[in-house]
Amino acid sequence: MGEHGVLNEHGLVNEQRVALVALDNEAERSAVVAALARTGVRVAVLGSVVAGAQLALPLGNDAAAVAAVEQDFGCINILVVGAANPAPARFIDTDVTQWFQAVHEAMSTPFRLMRATVDALRRADDSRIVLVGAGWGAAGVPNATAGASVHGALIALTKTLARDLGPDGVIVNEIAVQPGAAADTRALASAVVYLASPAGSAMVGQVVALGRGGEVRP
Repeated sequence: MGEHGVLNEHGLVNEQRVALVALDNEAERSAVVAALARTGVRVAVLGSVVAGAQLALPLGNDAAAVAAVEQDFGCINILVVGAANPAPARFIDTDVTQWFQAVHEAMSTPFRLMRATVDALRRADDSRIVLVGAGWGAAGVPNATAGASVHGALIALTKTLARDLGPDGVIVNEIAVQPGAAADTRALASAVVYLASPAGSAMVGQVVALGRGGEVRP
Protein backbone atom coordinates (compact mmCIF):
# COMPACT_ATOMS: atom_id res chain seq x y z
CA MET A 1 0.00 0.00 0.00
CA GLY A 2 1.06 3.64 -0.47
CA GLU A 3 2.36 6.08 2.09
CA HIS A 4 -1.16 6.57 3.44
CA GLY A 5 -1.91 2.84 3.53
CA VAL A 6 -0.20 1.29 6.56
CA LEU A 7 -2.68 -0.52 8.78
CA ASN A 8 -2.92 0.56 12.40
CA GLU A 9 -3.29 -1.81 15.37
CA HIS A 10 -7.03 -2.16 14.71
CA GLY A 11 -6.43 -3.40 11.16
CA LEU A 12 -8.99 -0.94 9.85
CA VAL A 13 -7.59 2.47 9.02
CA ASN A 14 -4.34 4.33 8.90
CA GLU A 15 -3.46 7.03 11.39
CA GLN A 16 -2.24 9.10 8.44
CA ARG A 17 -5.61 8.99 6.68
CA VAL A 18 -7.80 12.09 6.60
CA ALA A 19 -11.60 12.30 6.46
CA LEU A 20 -13.96 15.16 5.68
CA VAL A 21 -17.41 14.59 7.20
CA ALA A 22 -20.53 16.50 6.13
CA LEU A 23 -23.73 15.22 7.74
CA ASP A 24 -26.70 17.42 8.65
CA ASN A 25 -27.88 15.24 11.53
CA GLU A 26 -25.84 16.27 14.58
CA ALA A 27 -26.08 12.90 16.33
CA GLU A 28 -24.98 11.05 13.20
CA ARG A 29 -22.17 13.54 12.59
CA SER A 30 -20.90 13.22 16.16
CA ALA A 31 -20.99 9.41 16.10
CA VAL A 32 -19.23 9.12 12.75
CA VAL A 33 -16.51 11.63 13.65
CA ALA A 34 -15.84 9.96 17.01
CA ALA A 35 -15.69 6.48 15.47
CA LEU A 36 -13.28 7.52 12.73
CA ALA A 37 -11.10 9.38 15.22
CA ARG A 38 -10.92 6.32 17.48
CA THR A 39 -9.39 4.33 14.64
CA GLY A 40 -6.69 6.92 14.06
CA VAL A 41 -8.19 8.95 11.22
CA ARG A 42 -7.69 12.70 11.35
CA VAL A 43 -11.14 14.20 10.87
CA ALA A 44 -12.33 17.55 9.55
CA VAL A 45 -16.01 18.39 9.78
CA LEU A 46 -18.26 20.80 7.92
CA GLY A 47 -20.41 22.73 10.38
CA SER A 48 -20.17 23.02 14.14
CA VAL A 49 -17.25 21.36 15.88
CA VAL A 50 -17.83 17.94 17.46
CA ALA A 51 -15.68 15.77 19.71
CA GLY A 52 -12.95 14.01 17.77
CA ALA A 53 -12.75 16.53 14.93
CA GLN A 54 -9.39 18.23 14.58
CA LEU A 55 -10.76 20.87 12.23
CA ALA A 56 -14.21 22.47 11.86
CA LEU A 57 -15.01 24.39 8.70
CA PRO A 58 -17.90 26.73 7.88
CA LEU A 59 -20.62 25.66 5.49
CA GLY A 60 -21.14 27.39 2.17
CA ASN A 61 -17.78 27.23 0.38
CA ASP A 62 -16.88 23.66 -0.46
CA ALA A 63 -13.78 24.52 -2.49
CA ALA A 64 -12.34 26.60 0.35
CA ALA A 65 -13.09 23.83 2.86
CA VAL A 66 -11.31 21.22 0.75
CA ALA A 67 -8.32 23.52 0.29
CA ALA A 68 -8.14 24.13 4.05
CA VAL A 69 -8.16 20.40 4.82
CA GLU A 70 -5.42 19.70 2.30
CA GLN A 71 -3.37 22.60 3.62
CA ASP A 72 -3.67 21.50 7.26
CA PHE A 73 -3.51 17.72 6.82
CA GLY A 74 -1.81 17.24 3.47
CA CYS A 75 -4.50 15.13 1.80
CA ILE A 76 -8.09 13.90 1.90
CA ASN A 77 -8.63 10.14 1.69
CA ILE A 78 -12.23 9.85 2.90
CA LEU A 79 -15.38 11.87 2.22
CA VAL A 80 -18.55 11.13 4.19
CA VAL A 81 -21.54 13.12 2.97
CA GLY A 82 -25.30 12.83 3.30
CA ALA A 83 -28.33 13.95 1.30
CA ALA A 84 -31.21 15.81 2.93
CA ASN A 85 -34.82 14.63 2.85
CA PRO A 86 -37.24 17.07 1.20
CA ALA A 87 -40.32 17.81 3.29
CA PRO A 88 -43.20 15.37 2.60
CA ALA A 89 -45.99 16.72 0.44
CA ARG A 90 -48.80 15.28 -1.67
CA PHE A 91 -47.72 15.20 -5.29
CA ILE A 92 -51.03 16.58 -6.57
CA ASP A 93 -50.78 19.51 -4.17
CA THR A 94 -47.17 20.41 -4.94
CA ASP A 95 -46.23 23.23 -7.28
CA VAL A 96 -43.96 22.00 -10.09
CA THR A 97 -41.31 24.62 -9.42
CA GLN A 98 -41.31 23.89 -5.70
CA TRP A 99 -41.01 20.15 -6.32
CA PHE A 100 -37.98 20.53 -8.57
CA GLN A 101 -36.44 23.07 -6.21
CA ALA A 102 -36.75 20.65 -3.28
CA VAL A 103 -35.07 17.87 -5.26
CA HIS A 104 -32.36 20.23 -6.49
CA GLU A 105 -31.54 21.52 -3.01
CA ALA A 106 -31.36 18.03 -1.52
CA MET A 107 -29.05 16.73 -4.26
CA SER A 108 -26.88 19.85 -4.40
CA THR A 109 -25.08 19.26 -1.10
CA PRO A 110 -23.61 15.83 -1.92
CA PHE A 111 -23.02 16.64 -5.59
CA ARG A 112 -21.24 19.94 -4.98
CA LEU A 113 -19.09 18.56 -2.18
CA MET A 114 -18.11 15.46 -4.13
CA ARG A 115 -17.27 17.62 -7.13
CA ALA A 116 -15.14 19.92 -4.96
CA THR A 117 -13.35 16.99 -3.30
CA VAL A 118 -12.85 14.58 -6.18
CA ASP A 119 -9.48 15.94 -7.33
CA ALA A 120 -8.09 15.72 -3.79
CA LEU A 121 -9.41 12.16 -3.46
CA ARG A 122 -7.82 11.19 -6.77
CA ARG A 123 -4.49 12.62 -5.62
CA ALA A 124 -4.60 10.64 -2.38
CA ASP A 125 -3.99 6.92 -2.01
CA ASP A 126 -6.84 4.40 -1.68
CA SER A 127 -9.64 6.95 -1.25
CA ARG A 128 -13.29 6.53 -0.29
CA ILE A 129 -16.58 8.31 -0.79
CA VAL A 130 -19.27 7.14 1.64
CA LEU A 131 -22.71 8.54 0.89
CA VAL A 132 -25.43 8.45 3.55
CA GLY A 133 -29.01 8.33 2.30
CA ALA A 134 -32.30 6.52 2.69
CA GLY A 135 -31.95 4.03 -0.16
CA TRP A 136 -35.05 2.52 -1.75
CA GLY A 137 -36.77 2.79 1.62
CA ALA A 138 -37.63 6.40 0.77
CA ALA A 139 -40.10 5.09 -1.82
CA GLY A 140 -42.15 3.46 0.94
CA VAL A 141 -42.84 6.72 2.77
CA PRO A 142 -46.22 8.40 2.09
CA ASN A 143 -46.17 11.71 0.23
CA ALA A 144 -42.46 11.39 -0.51
CA THR A 145 -42.17 11.63 -4.28
CA ALA A 146 -39.47 14.29 -3.96
CA GLY A 147 -37.59 12.36 -1.28
CA ALA A 148 -37.82 9.07 -3.16
CA SER A 149 -36.55 10.79 -6.31
CA VAL A 150 -33.58 12.21 -4.42
CA HIS A 151 -32.60 8.93 -2.81
CA GLY A 152 -33.18 6.89 -5.95
CA ALA A 153 -30.86 9.32 -7.73
CA LEU A 154 -28.31 8.94 -4.93
CA ILE A 155 -28.23 5.18 -5.51
CA ALA A 156 -27.67 5.72 -9.23
CA LEU A 157 -24.97 8.28 -8.45
CA THR A 158 -23.26 5.83 -6.09
CA LYS A 159 -23.09 3.13 -8.73
CA THR A 160 -22.05 5.34 -11.64
CA LEU A 161 -19.42 7.18 -9.61
CA ALA A 162 -18.04 3.85 -8.40
CA ARG A 163 -17.52 2.86 -12.01
CA ASP A 164 -16.19 6.25 -13.15
CA LEU A 165 -13.82 6.90 -10.22
CA GLY A 166 -12.70 3.35 -9.52
CA PRO A 167 -9.82 3.48 -12.02
CA ASP A 168 -8.54 6.56 -10.15
CA GLY A 169 -8.40 4.70 -6.83
CA VAL A 170 -11.61 6.15 -5.39
CA ILE A 171 -14.10 3.62 -3.99
CA VAL A 172 -17.72 4.80 -3.71
CA ASN A 173 -20.48 3.20 -1.60
CA GLU A 174 -23.69 4.26 0.10
CA ILE A 175 -25.15 3.56 3.53
CA ALA A 176 -28.96 3.56 3.55
CA VAL A 177 -30.61 4.54 6.83
CA GLN A 178 -34.21 3.37 6.91
CA PRO A 179 -36.65 6.32 6.92
CA GLY A 180 -38.59 6.68 10.14
CA ALA A 181 -36.51 4.09 11.97
CA ALA A 182 -35.07 4.86 15.37
CA ALA A 183 -31.63 6.31 14.80
CA ASP A 184 -28.84 3.83 15.49
CA THR A 185 -25.88 6.12 15.23
CA ARG A 186 -23.46 3.44 16.41
CA ALA A 187 -24.45 1.15 13.55
CA LEU A 188 -24.04 4.00 11.08
CA ALA A 189 -20.66 4.93 12.50
CA SER A 190 -19.47 1.30 12.40
CA ALA A 191 -20.55 0.98 8.77
CA VAL A 192 -18.72 4.18 7.84
CA VAL A 193 -15.53 3.00 9.58
CA TYR A 194 -15.67 -0.34 7.76
CA LEU A 195 -16.31 1.13 4.31
CA ALA A 196 -13.61 3.77 4.84
CA SER A 197 -11.01 1.21 5.88
CA PRO A 198 -8.71 -1.02 3.81
CA ALA A 199 -10.87 -3.94 4.98
CA GLY A 200 -13.79 -2.48 3.02
CA SER A 201 -11.94 -2.22 -0.27
CA ALA A 202 -13.88 -5.13 -1.81
CA MET A 203 -17.15 -3.18 -1.46
CA VAL A 204 -17.57 -1.06 -4.58
CA GLY A 205 -20.76 0.66 -5.74
CA GLN A 206 -22.84 -1.05 -3.06
CA VAL A 207 -25.77 0.16 -0.94
CA VAL A 208 -25.44 -1.08 2.64
CA ALA A 209 -28.86 -0.98 4.31
CA LEU A 210 -29.00 -0.44 8.06
CA GLY A 211 -31.97 -1.66 10.07
CA ARG A 212 -33.74 -4.90 10.85
CA GLY A 213 -32.81 -7.23 8.04
CA GLY A 214 -32.12 -4.43 5.60
CA GLU A 215 -34.12 -4.32 2.38
CA VAL A 216 -35.49 -7.09 0.20
CA ARG A 217 -35.07 -5.09 -3.00
CA PRO A 218 -31.63 -5.20 -4.73
